[in-house]
Amino acid sequence: MADPAVTILFEGQPLACRPGQSVAAALWDHGVKVLSHSPKYGRPRGASCARGHCMGCLMRIDGVPNVRACNAPVREGQRVERQDAGAVYGRPMQAALANTGHLLPVGFYYKWFTKPTAVAKLFMRAIRPVAGIGRLPDEAAWRGAPPPPRSRDLGRWDTVVVGGGAAGLAAVLAGEGRTLLIDDSRLGGGQRREALDLAAAGEGDPLAGLHRLRRLRAVLHERDALVAAAPHVTRAAATTVVGCYQPDMLLVRDATGLAVARADRIVWAAGALDQLGLFDDHDLPGVMGPRALYRLAGRDGIDLRGRSAVVWGHGPDQWLSAALLHARGAQVVLALDPTAAPDDDALATAGRLGWRLLHGVRPAAALGRAGSLAALRFDDGQGGARREAACELAVMCGRGKPVYDGAYQLGADLVLDPLRGGYVPRGAVAGRWDGDTPAGLRLTIAGESAGATLADLLQEVTP
Repeated sequence: MADPAVTILFEGQPLACRPGQSVAAALWDHGVKVLSHSPKYGRPRGASCARGHCMGCLMRIDGVPNVRACNAPVREGQRVERQDAGAVYGRPMQAALANTGHLLPVGFYYKWFTKPTAVAKLFMRAIRPVAGIGRLPDEAAWRGAPPPPRSRDLGRWDTVVVGGGAAGLAAVLAGEGRTLLIDDSRLGGGQRREALDLAAAGEGDPLAGLHRLRRLRAVLHERDALVAAAPHVTRAAATTVVGCYQPDMLLVRDATGLAVARADRIVWAAGALDQLGLFDDHDLPGVMGPRALYRLAGRDGIDLRGRSAVVWGHGPDQWLSAALLHARGAQVVLALDPTAAPDDDALATAGRLGWRLLHGVRPAAALGRAGSLAALRFDDGQGGARREAACELAVMCGRGKPVYDGAYQLGADLVLDPLRGGYVPRGAVAGRWDGDTPAGLRLTIAGESAGATLADLLQEVTP
């Protein structure tokens, strides 16, 4: 690492990190992928979603437990610890649980140990390090600390758009009146913008034969420039919606704290979350979805040079993930799902760039070493011969899970539709739903949050 500017202490060991990285990314660059363990069975956990939606990276940072390492930036002298390894018996107990867990009956629950009181206290004190709950904060972390700032009022808007991807930018440009655009990405264009830019700049031009992705990149840049020039639009970048309250209020968090905003109309275009699929040991650190990759390789710039990576699935996110990994110096294995549509230009690009291709396979198991991913095992889904691909990173590119929580909190009528990835608005047509909530709010749900896929969105922007 050239000219490191930040040194953190990971369990007492100094590690040199690049400024601006998250703690999770910095540890990844130093080969530390196991960040915590699951509370019940002690399974290894690592950076999985990379956006604060899961608990795989909960760590103790500067004496504070349960901090999401994927969202915590590195700071000089920062103290980072795995919070379930604080006792000398923690790791041996994890190993014992991993080897004897099959002996525990279904429905076993540790809170059965409640009597007598003295035994309960002793048991809870012993179980906390093993369960990943963490000790209470160090006294120095809270004594004398200033109170959190009061939430700010961002005022009332004609329209608030949540999500700055293709659907969100289109909604902003089609709207009227004072508009607030809220997006958790730092760049306009959503979570794929930075991945597209990095892939386009990669050696060998990985996007050269991926025509629809090239068009998407151009459209995102065009729309972002129009939004930036629009006088009626205010952008809130690197800002996350943490709660919605009927009839018309959003609670958001940015670098300065919490704020509230109200609107006559809300457009919910928050996109989708990764779904990894079901196969043996799919939760090993190193297995992630494309959106997590975009953040770790884009925003955090993890070191992928020479590392082996498998990209499985179908659709545009698979090709973008492979292009991004190639641009970052990884050795790419492209494993195509049996449902993957043939694309001669894309396959020609894969051949030109030297990607290894596996056709018509499905993941059967993730194989681990030292608690993290070492290989993926595939089969053809019909009981045929199995194949393995060694890898440190596996990106599973299936249908995303629509982000529905804010729309639900605002009163949207949602239905569970497995064919569209999860909960989507009842009656959505072509990836869009418009209507009034029971509280009288004009609400629009658009893009992947309404059940559309990236392929659907690409059809709209590709002539």
